[in-house]
Amino acid sequence: MDARAPTGPSQAAGVTQVTHVLGRYELLLPIASGGMATVWAARLRGTRGFQKIVAVKTILPKLTEDPEFEQMFLDEASLASQIRHPHVVEILDLGEQEGVLYLVMEWIEGLPLNEVMREARKRGGVPLPVAVRIGIQACAGLHAAHELKNPKGELVGLVHRDVSPQNILVTYEGVTKVVDFGIAKATALGGGSTGVGRVKGKVGYMAPEQATGAPIDRRVDVFAMGIFLYALTTGRHPFRGESESETLARICSQKPALPPSQIVPGYPAELERVLLQALAKDPAKRSPTANVLLRGLDQALPASMRASTDEDVAAFVRGIFCERREQSRKALAAALEQADVRAQSAVSAERRTTQVELRQLLSAGE
Repeated sequence: MDARAPTGPSQAAGVTQVTHVLGRYELLLPIASGGMATVWAARLRGTRGFQKIVAVKTILPKLTEDPEFEQMFLDEASLASQIRHPHVVEILDLGEQEGVLYLVMEWIEGLPLNEVMREARKRGGVPLPVAVRIGIQACAGLHAAHELKNPKGELVGLVHRDVSPQNILVTYEGVTKVVDFGIAKATALGGGSTGVGRVKGKVGYMAPEQATGAPIDRRVDVFAMGIFLYALTTGRHPFRGESESETLARICSQKPALPPSQIVPGYPAELERVLLQALAKDPAKRSPTANVLLRGLDQALPASMRASTDEDVAAFVRGIFCERREQSRKALAAALEQADVRAQSAVSAERRTTQVELRQLLSAGE
């Protein structure tokens, strides 16, 4: 969640320029906005100077009256807050103020993977060792989500359903995290099917069974991981058509993805095998879990090509976004300074009010 130039708190989520506050959180600046919600950089303040930067996600005003979107928002809080893993963005709190629902998440200094891919394309693409390490960590986060259990120790059958580069964050320290469980589904609680006309997720990253509304399980997320890793390592989407309908038709057809080695000369054979298994159209022939995909990726490159530390990924990301990172930090620092000015003004106003009331009280006693 990379801090960008603020657009003004009055422009999102029904939060006005006057309050700047939701519950215990001071809103600093909006950092991302999509079709359903806005994400803010925010500050939690405590006693004796304690403060913590967090990310606050709010439903867009046009959706606040829609019970379905509200339920999706609540489901995200309920499901994702139970996942504890270093490669999943942590959910910290859920609140509501004056009809505004908000979700509080850990602050991530980094970028969504689709932005990394877009900039990397101008420089020849993401190096294979970096791409594979990103994939390994994303698989680890997904597997943790898939393995979520209820208090009885039973799997809830959690499926993300929206795995895509937009929902994979890469930090400037080289750590990958899965985010946005807004349309996640606990399949064990109500069956795996979504129903006719209720298919959810990004068309370009759907598995065939997800696209047709058939029962789903964790393997749809494995298929989506296969698509984004194919694109990450070849620079080309395996099923992209001229339109969404054509893309969907290619995904649902029996024709497999073109082997990556036919796109990139010298593409590692084992990596190709692992990705094509993840992209199997028949779920029974697909990698059964994200952990199986992870293990395959871990052995897919020769030892000399593997990115063995987070610093390898960090160096690549910082090399592309060094200036962007500095701008983001400056924007956040400026927002914090403005918040401090507002807070000081509020304290001064309160003191003046208290002094006036005290004088009035003393005058009344004379």
